[in-house]
Order: sequence, then C-alpha cells, then structure tokens
Amino acid sequence: MTIGAIIVARMGSARLPGKNMMKIMGAPMAELMVERVAASKLVDKIVIATSSDQSDNALENLANRLGIGCYRGSLLNVMERIYGACVACGCDNIVELLGDNPLVHSDLIDDVISFYLNGKYDYAATLTKEYPVEQRNLKLFSVGLRVQVYSKVVAGQYSKYPEYIRNESKHPCAYIFDNPDVFRVGYFEAKDKWGFMNSPELTFAVNYQKNFDLIKAIFEKNYANDKNFTLNKVYKQLQEDKLLYSLMGAE
Repeated sequence: MTIGAIIVARMGSARLPGKNMMKIMGAPMAELMVERVAASKLVDKIVIATSSDQSDNALENLANRLGIGCYRGSLLNVMERIYGACVACGCDNIVELLGDNPLVHSDLIDDVISFYLNGKYDYAATLTKEYPVEQRNLKLFSVGLRVQVYSKVVAGQYSKYPEYIRNESKHPCAYIFDNPDVFRVGYFEAKDKWGFMNSPELTFAVNYQKNFDLIKAIFEKNYANDKNFTLNKVYKQLQEDKLLYSLMGAE
C-alpha cells in the first residue's frame, strides 16, 4: 500500500498571485511546506499537483529541484488533477494537502492517516467549521491546517457527481463528505494531544498578503532552531505576540 501526499497548488490565485513561490528566508513557501510534509513517517511519496497552464511552470521546476513528483492537469477541474496525480505516482491512498496551508505538520498528517486506516474510512479529515456537520460539541481545528485522506478508488468516483465538477463554491472532495450515505466519512477532532488546536475561529490559510506575513513571521521565529517546528510552538507564539491575530483572515 502506497500513500502519496498530494499538494494542490497553482500560481494563478486571484487574491494573492504566485503565493506558493513567495520567499520566506530565501526559500519558496511551497519548498518549506514540502520539507515539513517530508518528515511524515507514513507518507511514501510527495507530489505537487498543479495545472498545465504555463503560469505553473515554476511549480514544476521546484518539484524537479526538490526531487519530488509533479503532475500537471486541468486548471479548473481540481479533482481530476488530484486523481491524475494519484494514478501517475502509483498511490493507493491520497493525503490531500492545500498549498496555501504551509504550516501543516508531519505529526498531524501521520495521526490522520492512522485514524483513516484504523477506522477503515473512505475519507477522513481534520474537522473544521468548513464541513457540513452538526456541531454536537465536536472539537474543531483552526482553518488552514487541513489534512484529508482518501483512497484512489474513492477519488476516481468524482466523475459520478458532475454537479460538483468545476463548481468553485464546492471543495473538490465535497462529493464525498456531502454523501455520508455513500461514503464512510470520519472526522478527526482537535482533542487529546491536539486539544490545543481547538480554536475554530483562527485561520492560517494564505489567501492575502497579510496572511503570508503571518506565516513569514512564524517561520522566521521558529525555523532556525527547528526546521520541523511543532504546531504547539505556533500557538504559543500567538499567545506571546497577539498582534499576529490581526494578520489572519480576509483583508
């Protein structure tokens, strides 16, 4: 069984173009993310899934330099791109990661993979307020640290749900978690060792310049002492420097 971490990224973001290649301490943000993902004990391969548009040549060049895979597919049909990357790299299971979530940590990735495998789910993910579930006192993660795990077989079924294809209001995997009667879905909560991340109002996703400034500040404080610095250190930094909260969310 091969597990592939597929990082979904493109250069043509409307809100912050080229964000994946913006530099932090001299390295592209995407490179620092790959470094953190590579520390996973359960991921076998890392692939950047980007589009065939010429604007994304820089991401392919980065993947080649880092010695990881790169799959180029549809610009608009993201799920087609993810599935194509899975097939091309010979993976049985996908760990889908978003390129604008550079703080995702290898320990969290491994715990969600274990949760997925042990629960024999079709799809498992860190639970955030972005999912259509009744709260029922569930413990939600902050936004921008999303880890999703599902099988190649499940990914290949996206074509059965044409209403989701190229629907920008829907996440590429929405056809899975919107249909819990068809797919066995498991949500990984922010509790126990991850209880410190039960802050659903916070977001670390990079969509605007100020969000990038937040990530830059976090890496600049922690990276020199520990290249794979923990998420505990990130939340501790927020408590010590509350001005960082102002760099979250929309501008």
